[in-house]
Amino acid sequence: MNNHNSSILKYLGVVIGSLLLVSQLVSCGKDNTTSLGTDNGYLNIVNLSPNINPVNLYAEYIKQGTTQYRYPNASGYFLMNINDTPLQVRPALSTTSSQINLISLPGSLKKNVRYTWFLTGLRSDSSLTYIFTVDSGATPAIGRSKVRLVNASPGSLGINVTANDSELFSKIAYKGVSDYREVTSGSYNFKISATNAPGVILTTLKNTTVLDGKLYTIYAYGLPNRTDTAAFSAGIILNTIPDKN
Repeated sequence: MNNHNSSILKYLGVVIGSLLLVSQLVSCGKDNTTSLGTDNGYLNIVNLSPNINPVNLYAEYIKQGTTQYRYPNASGYFLMNINDTPLQVRPALSTTSSQINLISLPGSLKKNVRYTWFLTGLRSDSSLTYIFTVDSGATPAIGRSKVRLVNASPGSLGINVTANDSELFSKIAYKGVSDYREVTSGSYNFKISATNAPGVILTTLKNTTVLDGKLYTIYAYGLPNRTDTAAFSAGIILNTIPDKN
């Protein structure tokens, strides 16, 4: 009887172990967001390519949920497991889309650090590229904010920015990222012009409030010679709570 019971227990153990193994294999292969643990960074994806069309995020060659990243929207920060590499963007799934990597991000994120991945360039001329920023800096002084500029406009040679008509940035080339600059907290009209034609305003971020102690990124995108949905424009992102000195 004891031998019989022992055989049954061994059999049940094998069956349960097999079921657990199958369950793990199925969950690893799901088309879903990678499981999050404690090793997470923060990622913000901004699709600024006028003709890349909507894209999906992949990590370790696995599709990360169903979110489609569309021009010219910022996703906002979301948690991303730092061990899931490489990160890639591919065309959003459809019956006709081919599963090719449009852009791949080498390296990995760091724990608790915030990043923005700007997708830019044009698919039509194979100039797709990206700008990858670390979104942290030293704490501004009391009553002050910090602002920087990212030029993600493929057709621009360089751009300038004024804050309430005072120069803030100048000669920031395509794919260039300025340092953070301190400004007094408050409301601003950020006017953007081409470096070679500073008197012609390409676009303005009107009545934009920057808050005490916060960091912001102004980003320029689109094509200066267009008047359609691919026209030159700009946006602003509230970055991380500043690091302490």
